[in-house]
Amino acid sequence: MSRLTRGVLVVLCIVGCRSDKVAGRADQTSVPGAGAAAAEKPAREAAPQANQGGAPAARPDPDLKRDQEDYVADVMAFAHLTHDQVRERMKLGSVPLRDEWNTWEKAGAMTPDRIKEFYKQTTNYIYELAEWHLFVADKRASDLALFDSMRAKQPKNILDFGGGVGLLAIPLARAGLDVTLADLDSTTLNFALFRAERHGAHLKVWKSDVAAAPPDAKYDVILCMDVLEHLPKDILHDVVDKLVQLKHARTEIIISAPFGRTAVHPMHLDLSDDTKQQIERLRTALPDR
Repeated sequence: MSRLTRGVLVVLCIVGCRSDKVAGRADQTSVPGAGAAAAEKPAREAAPQANQGGAPAARPDPDLKRDQEDYVADVMAFAHLTHDQVRERMKLGSVPLRDEWNTWEKAGAMTPDRIKEFYKQTTNYIYELAEWHLFVADKRASDLALFDSMRAKQPKNILDFGGGVGLLAIPLARAGLDVTLADLDSTTLNFALFRAERHGAHLKVWKSDVAAAPPDAKYDVILCMDVLEHLPKDILHDVVDKLVQLKHARTEIIISAPFGRTAVHPMHLDLSDDTKQQIERLRTALPDR
């Protein structure tokens, strides 16, 4: 087995341009309490595979209501809003984020520095990500499957790169796993750390635009969930360089990357040959040392 191919055990890689049918998403199902915007959000992930009996078996989710209400309470405390104000904003889904991006884009070229600054200052991911992860059934099922997999495998450590508000990192940490949450030094990351403290979740932190490397030298699992499609070419190359250095021979890389600019997600970059090469390098390459 070559040195370039033995480094990944399992890879989920959802990469490609998705269709932009207005703002609709007929393939997603809202869970109880979801707003209309949640049901209208464009698909980011492949639907679960059906079992031989037909529809995929539903996993019991007794903690859903608790997780929804805990998150709303976290936003209330962080942003000093009422319950109704938080839910109404969450129900808008991707619309405020889309509008904010378009406003920035009209004000000037979205250079790598301006793109980074956009992500550092926006508050919209606090609401948009929660509506998707907690109020859209297919996404919730995908998250639960990831949590179950990590609990079963018990990796030594996990790097959640571009983990945003911590909707993956915090449940994994609360399950007793060693998790590093990596993101820009931003409002989004500040909110994730606020949430972690409120819920007693121990997280290691990598402010990726401040520190050159994360706390751990190597990781058993590296998550890149819905982040790579936001990175301009030079930044993507730099990120892949850094992440490859954090791998060992049996590191598991898990990637979800819905490339393709759409009317609903104008901040998602289109897939290019260079991008494909970088993702393949992230999946298969190992550090020289």
